[in-house]
Amino acid sequence: MRKRLLFFLFIFLLSKAPSLYALPKNKSIELTAYRIEVLQEGLKILAEGDVVVERENYMLYAERALYLRDTDFLELFNFKLFDFAQNATILGDHAFFDLRNNEITSHKTFLYFKKEGFRVKAWDFKKNALNEYTAKRAIITTCQFDCELEEFPPWSVEVKDFLLTPEGVSAAKATYFRAKGLPLLYLPQKVYLPKMGLPIFEPRKRGFLLPNITQGNRIGLGLQIPYFIPLTDQIDFTLSPMYTTKRGLLWDFENQFALTRDTKGLFRVRYLNDVKRGRYLLSETIQREVPKNRYWVTGKVDIVTNKNWDLHFDTDFLSDKGFLEEFNLGEGSFDNTKKLYLERFNRDLEDKSQDFRPTTLWLQYYKNSVYTKIQGAYLDYEGSGNKKEILQPLASFHLSLLPFSFREILPAIVLDYNYFHRRENYYGSRIGLNLELSYPFSFSILKSEAKFNYKNFSYYLEDPGNLTRSVNQNLLEVSLDTYTLLYKTYKLGDYPLERRVQHVVKPYFGFFYREISPKRENKPLFIYEDYQIEKAKTFEYGLWQFFHLPTQKNFLVIRAFQQYDLSKAERSPLTTKPEERALSDLYLQVLSQWRGRFMLRYDTTYNFYGYGFKKHTLNLGLRETPVDQIDLTYQEDEAWKTRQLTLSFAHLFAQNFGLRYYISRNLIKDETSEQKLEALYLHDCYLFGLGMSVTPRDTKFYFRVNLKGIAGIGEKPLAHP
Repeated sequence: MRKRLLFFLFIFLLSKAPSLYALPKNKSIELTAYRIEVLQEGLKILAEGDVVVERENYMLYAERALYLRDTDFLELFNFKLFDFAQNATILGDHAFFDLRNNEITSHKTFLYFKKEGFRVKAWDFKKNALNEYTAKRAIITTCQFDCELEEFPPWSVEVKDFLLTPEGVSAAKATYFRAKGLPLLYLPQKVYLPKMGLPIFEPRKRGFLLPNITQGNRIGLGLQIPYFIPLTDQIDFTLSPMYTTKRGLLWDFENQFALTRDTKGLFRVRYLNDVKRGRYLLSETIQREVPKNRYWVTGKVDIVTNKNWDLHFDTDFLSDKGFLEEFNLGEGSFDNTKKLYLERFNRDLEDKSQDFRPTTLWLQYYKNSVYTKIQGAYLDYEGSGNKKEILQPLASFHLSLLPFSFREILPAIVLDYNYFHRRENYYGSRIGLNLELSYPFSFSILKSEAKFNYKNFSYYLEDPGNLTRSVNQNLLEVSLDTYTLLYKTYKLGDYPLERRVQHVVKPYFGFFYREISPKRENKPLFIYEDYQIEKAKTFEYGLWQFFHLPTQKNFLVIRAFQQYDLSKAERSPLTTKPEERALSDLYLQVLSQWRGRFMLRYDTTYNFYGYGFKKHTLNLGLRETPVDQIDLTYQEDEAWKTRQLTLSFAHLFAQNFGLRYYISRNLIKDETSEQKLEALYLHDCYLFGLGMSVTPRDTKFYFRVNLKGIAGIGEKPLAHP
């Protein structure tokens, strides 16, 4: 094998050679190559074979390079430039590189931006001294394609006068959106695609986004064409009217802003003048309950600082619950909005079946062991019953001193204030104080913790009704928990194929005591803690079991536990309901996992007073066996008379074709609650899908396209695919 020769060339040293003219020191270059030849008495230097030039901000590779001394230019052939400042790679057949200011020009190049994941095929390209990229014409995409062999990738945007700065702000005159070489959409010169992750257009220019198409037996054919309206570089609006042939015009309005990285907000408004609602509702009673003007208003705001405090705001108002289910389609659908909030704010929405929609404003401060939270909330109630009796948690204050060490004792203090209001029945203020002392200790093989809590609740009612205007109550709680760990290792097989399975047993025992003074049966009930009106003396005992395999920790985890309440045991069994007697249900939990391919969780309860097994919940997940994804959920509750089975699977065929299926069935009613089927074609840079959704009241068909690098258009697959 031929051994490579390594050359280091320093022009300012070669200038001292008798055969070369003297050169100033600033004309210097360091490179490596297989062969270097000095031509025309030093006016040109030819380097051939794996030519490499490396500097602080870039590394240049070429098959052949010709150095021109007079201009301090490198003429490159079959080159590749790694630009560390832009995290980009530039490839081409022929270019000129100005070493004085690191400028490069080429007739045709191929650019790859690793961080953003997009590719640019550029003509009349130049990288200037300011590290800006310009081109007279460019084809931009996120698809992988051969720049030399393929004229156009599967999808691309063609632009003119392309400009990309180090700050990521790019300008161009857009021309066409193409599928392969076919122009599908003409783009005006001032168009801006705000959902696109590629910085290729002038910032914040108005224009149309990709349309949404759907069809359902209760809405007819629906066509939605979003239109983007910028206000500033940080604030924009999107108007997305959807025309439906059976229900009229459904309006979607979105406002988003991002003043800084952590100061951001998003609001969405959906409105429909549902003049034809009566034709598609099941009964006259429902028709009367569903308003003509139907709307949904939701939004979230985050203001985060570096001074240990942050401010958050969530809002959610709804005309009627059925609106979210019936019109779960388009840009402003419940599913799209829920997914967007989770991705951008890491906060969820209340489920569309909930009776209340909360609006909340809260400010929180934290420093060392101190945490403070001030909050106000309002519940938009859409359930049955008298809305005037719904408690509104208008104001609350929380102050906590987290546990800190004091001579092996861990003290903690919590102060809460709440103000509740409603138009009918009692309302007023509630003050809660909790003093806690905990002491962890060990004795022989036992690990234990003793905990003491003193709680004081004060109620000051503005409209007490039949209750006392001022109520005070003390609550004392004492608990002791102890456990131990027992290990046993089993050897399977003989050396060198020996495997070890470890079994860990964790028995535990706890005692909990609660004393209430004075005991008040008719005290105000504002929060969950107020319902704890009974004295308690409870034992809890249980057993954890862990099974560890050589390649999988916690392969199998089993927990069984039960409680026995001495206070309830003092009552007569003849006057006590079975579910309120001393011996609680026996709870059993089983969890298992295997290398991310197998997941199982099973929960059940057994009642000793005649009910027997009351609940069963099974969650089973399989990955890549026998299809890419299978999820099964079974829920049964004898007390609530429910029995539900949910199955979903997804599989990828031949690397490009995907199928997803979901079904949820009510086994008591023998009725399918919801069923979805979707066929997908998945490319490296785009997704094409056709789907159908069926419920007892509606059937919907939809079509979607999702382009890699253009976020917010269509949906992401639930799994792979």
